Amino acid sequence: MKEIRHYSADEIFSFGIKNTISALKNSGVNNDEPIPREHIPLNPGEDFLLMPAISPTGIGIKLVTVMSQNPTIDLPLVHGFYLYCDKKTGVPKATFDGSALTTLRTPAASAVATEILAKEKVKNLGIFGTGVQARGHIEAMLSVRPEIEQIFISGRTLESAEKFINSLNIKDLKINISPPKETAACDLVCSCTSSKTPVIPTESVKPGAHLNLIGSFSDEQKEADSKLIQNAEIFVDHRTAAEEEAGELISAEIEESWSFDQIIGDFSQLIQKKVGRSSAEAITLFKSVGLASWDLIVAETIYKETNS
Repeated sequence: MKEIRHYSADEIFSFGIKNTISALKNSGVNNDEPIPREHIPLNPGEDFLLMPAISPTGIGIKLVTVMSQNPTIDLPLVHGFYLYCDKKTGVPKATFDGSALTTLRTPAASAVATEILAKEKVKNLGIFGTGVQARGHIEAMLSVRPEIEQIFISGRTLESAEKFINSLNIKDLKINISPPKETAACDLVCSCTSSKTPVIPTESVKPGAHLNLIGSFSDEQKEADSKLIQNAEIFVDHRTAAEEEAGELISAEIEESWSFDQIIGDFSQLIQKKVGRSSAEAITLFKSVGLASWDLIVAETIYKETNS
């Protein structure tokens, strides 16, 4: 077998957030049940994930490690590796930096949901978290709501928030370190943490706000409390995946304050414009646990565009 090409993080990032948003929007409707991911718990707060997906022309799998102590030793929380194969022959065609794929596709999916669900005029953006997903979501939100004037950052510590802000290359915008109540009061809020307890103060969320919750992917994690889930119109990436892995929604149903039957729509329905916010005053919330099909869409698009 001839040597297969590896796409580095820089090559993947050069594809760009706008192209990734377009790839997800134009991916077509897929109502298939997602292939179950293998979730192997390691130490508390640490996981090993295997995420397979199949398209009409390709097969892909992402291997992901989540190591809770990595940020304390200046290593990324998440590492990943992706293998892409031809569907007809099974021949491996390329490998990708899996962390870069995640860093790109997750904010892009949030941006697609935001473009449809958020109000047209968004002046401020609240970000919970100071990792790569927080950075990616800032770029993604600015791409679909370029009129944003201020960004509010809430990190685990003041030091992490300061370091994060100093690392951003953003001009002509006011960026603030803010307490959670101020961050939660923004027109548009993205929560990008691996917290096991809610980080968003529900009482601060304003009518008409849109929220993207992307940090939790198991029933042991949740970035919002059940009251916020009850107050909001809930949209998800995929209903089955959400029922199995969306910690905030699972907790709300266990507490009998909310039911999965109350989900308004999923990602496929959003891109078909079949669902949306009910009113200007409604709080909308897009909960994503991350779909392996998104990794395959982006990997396949990059591969085809560089081998045409």
